[in-house]
Amino acid sequence: MLRFPLATRYSDYDTKGHVNNAVYLTYFEWSRVQAWQQVAAAAGIAAADIADPPLIVAEARVKYVSPANIGVPLAIEIGVKEVRTKGFSFSYRVVAPEENDRLVAEGETVQVAYDYRAGRTMPISPEMRKALEGM
Repeated sequence: MLRFPLATRYSDYDTKGHVNNAVYLTYFEWSRVQAWQQVAAAAGIAAADIADPPLIVAEARVKYVSPANIGVPLAIEIGVKEVRTKGFSFSYRVVAPEENDRLVAEGETVQVAYDYRAGRTMPISPEMRKALEGM
């Protein structure tokens, strides 16, 4: 599992002073990009496939556990939950590191390899599988 500090922005917060529920999917997206860049580069994947991997998000789930108030530093953890023939899932945990890693939210996304020219799913490349399994 990888862990990254989250830089919250003023626009992330709602009128109640805590991170708005919709923002967590943006946090998940940001951590996916960070994680993919890190593991793909280490696996020797081509720069074009690192910058724009042939993937779509097919499913997303968020469970809100406790509020993230203004001024509370956050971190996000991301790990590979499962790798299949044409897709894989990431799991996420948003925590408050200065509060003994109090769990704020957790979730999962399912990514599917997609051939945009053909307009259909495709198998994950061996290189992508290796990078994901190494995460």
